[in-house]
Amino acid sequence: MPKIQINGRELEVPVGTLVLDACRTAGVDIPHYCYHPALSPVATCRMCMVEIKGMPKLATSCTTSVPPPPKDNPEGVAMEIFTNTPAVADARAGVMEFLLLNHPLDCPICDQAGECKLQDYSYEYGSGDSRMAEVKRRYRYEDLGAKIVIDKNRCIHCTRCVRFTQEISGTWELTVAQRGSRLEVTTYSGKSMDQNAWAGNVVDLCPVGALTSKDFRFNKRVWYLKSIATISRLSALAGPIWADVDQNKVHRFRPRPQEGKLGTHFISDEERYAYHAFTADPASRPVKPRLRGVESTLEAVREALQAAGRIAVVGQGVFGCDSAQRLGELATAETLKFGSGDKFLQILLPKFQTSADGVFNRRGFSERGYRFSKLDELEQLVKSGEVKAVVFLHDAEFSSQKETDRLLEIAKAAPFSLALEVSPSALGEACTAWIPVANYLEESDFVVNHDGELRRYQKALEPPRGLKTIAAVARVLAPAATAVPA
Repeated sequence: MPKIQINGRELEVPVGTLVLDACRTAGVDIPHYCYHPALSPVATCRMCMVEIKGMPKLATSCTTSVPPPPKDNPEGVAMEIFTNTPAVADARAGVMEFLLLNHPLDCPICDQAGECKLQDYSYEYGSGDSRMAEVKRRYRYEDLGAKIVIDKNRCIHCTRCVRFTQEISGTWELTVAQRGSRLEVTTYSGKSMDQNAWAGNVVDLCPVGALTSKDFRFNKRVWYLKSIATISRLSALAGPIWADVDQNKVHRFRPRPQEGKLGTHFISDEERYAYHAFTADPASRPVKPRLRGVESTLEAVREALQAAGRIAVVGQGVFGCDSAQRLGELATAETLKFGSGDKFLQILLPKFQTSADGVFNRRGFSERGYRFSKLDELEQLVKSGEVKAVVFLHDAEFSSQKETDRLLEIAKAAPFSLALEVSPSALGEACTAWIPVANYLEESDFVVNHDGELRRYQKALEPPRGLKTIAAVARVLAPAATAVPA
């Protein structure tokens, strides 16, 4: 690998590495707007310019790559880069001045305030005053369909959103129109972003708040939010996301990019707006177990379960591995652990969606002894009397009607059946006993996705008083149950 120097510090990087990425490897921050690791480099914002020895003028680090070592001196330095010279500082200040000429001073009402790169870079690299004496350019707000609003007054024409619709979603709604001072990002005639299943990503990509989400717009200031690392349950690979939480309420889901995994920069709108399922009033959620149709206690359910006889468990592969392990301890034998879940996802972006299997922790459950596609065997064991009790860990959203009907048959055929669910379903109502459990945002656990990647998720919300996690409930139900904190 060639050797390069960044501000006098020597390091080795592969040939073809972008200078911006090489600087980042060295711990040197290069300001940028148009560059994004998952999009093609275009060098339109001119903010990332650096000085390179031997070049007659400043170079854009997002489009300049590291060359091979010199042929006459393979051990020599291939490139010397300077990011802190007066020329670089003047260039950045000049770019900031141009970007702010027409930018409105509406930070107090802008949803991007608090996570805006224009604010950050203006403070760090700007001049602190403006020579603009003319009236600023003005546009009206425009709706890009039912999900996205564009404020062209704030736009700095980085074209990230345009490139996203062209290179990632392939829907081509956005384009750059006009020239010079009339330049604007707009939609092709008659198009909106309503048909784009990934439209919300343009809000994440926009560095300055020109594109905002109607779902989040004016709802919460971002500095009140705490970002918790979690996963998307609507991703076949349990995609990493941020759950932004305040006062025990989740306000939005955002992508949580992982180094070297370009697909983690984007999530579908279905995943993005899935947080609404977790915003219900806690007081409306049931917290008491039910046994034979009446409210009961965990201890009473445990006694009834253990008295029933030989126990089998059916775990749906969309819960955490710790939950799967604890649930499996209820089975009388290792061969009595069965897997369920048959949801499949439509593949919209083949480049990033490597699996259509919506049961994202199928591998994690299989590694813990759960056997999938064996419900016929369980049904025979129940009907023959070899299995007297069945415990289901279930979420109706991840089972088809066909599988749900099969689970209902098993539950009705068993002398004793128990369902552990976040929300009651037809299966839970058909079981002898039912226990409410905390949802995945109310616990810390991990999954193993279809690619064998371990994905951890952290507790983001406190469950309603009286609700326990799946693992805690399973420990109480186990034969040698011990006291477990709520």
